[in-house]
Parts: sequence; C-alpha cells; structure tokens
Amino acid sequence: MKTSRVLFQGIIILSLLILSCKKEAATEPIQAKDLTGQWEWIYSWLDAPSSDSNPRTPANTGIREIINYGSDKSWLIIRNGIHLDSGTFSTGHGSWSPYNGVNYIYDSIVYYKNGLQVKEMLNFYDFFGSDTLVFSGMFRGLYAKGDPTEGASKFYLRLK
Repeated sequence: MKTSRVLFQGIIILSLLILSCKKEAATEPIQAKDLTGQWEWIYSWLDAPSSDSNPRTPANTGIREIINYGSDKSWLIIRNGIHLDSGTFSTGHGSWSPYNGVNYIYDSIVYYKNGLQVKEMLNFYDFFGSDTLVFSGMFRGLYAKGDPTEGASKFYLRLK
C-alpha cells in the first residue's frame, strides 16, 4: 500500500512539473508588411496647417502618379504617363522609443539606384485596410522638419 501511495504521489508531482513547464516559442524576426503591387496616388496631407493646398490631390495638382513594387524588389514610378524613376528596394521593421512611455513601431522602405541607397527616399509606411498604402514620417515619430517627405503623408490606392 505504501509503495502504491509513493508511486501515485510521484506521478502527481511529475505531472505537475511537466504541466508547469513552459516552452519558449522561437521568436522569429518580425517582417515588414509586403507592399508588392501597383499603387495610385490619391492624395497627400501636409503637416503645415496653414497650407492652402491641403489635401493635395491629382485633381488640384494635375499629377497622376503610379508606383509599382515588384516581388523581385524592384520599384518604378510613373508620373503623368512618363517613367520618372526606378531601382530596387528593401523593407524593414523596427521600433523606436524616444522617451519613456512612447514606442513607435514601424515598417520602412529604402530605395536603391544602381546599387546605391538614395538617402532622400527613405519612407515609413503602413496600410489602412487592404487597399490603402500610407507613407508618413509620423509612423516613426518624425514630424515636418525631420520628415524626409517634408511633412507630407501620402496615400495610395491599390490598383493590382
């Protein structure tokens, strides 16, 4: 009787130990959201509240802009039917905490031409729904003076 009691207690203790052990999930690096596809510019909003041209649109600027991001990491900008620029790109995901209690989580895109980074073409982006791509320095905590897009938030609608 004593042996079966000890064996029963051992099984209970072993079961509790096994159940209390937590397996650590392998943490994989978070990937930036995929922007593959064709996007048409629908409007830009400037951070300067006194701007008379908020929002800027194809209707009030006369500009029709299409950006294509290929699955092969190529990009192409067509403005008013003319091939404006092209190259390759890379995306990244990160976070930045400028001070306690504030944490910006963002996706970014870096553009390259002839293998060299185009420094003035760094963008931070996110999606609204599945069909609207938004570029804005505010996703990284940057505002007008530090924003490479000069304080503009640019909105694109998915075409393909």
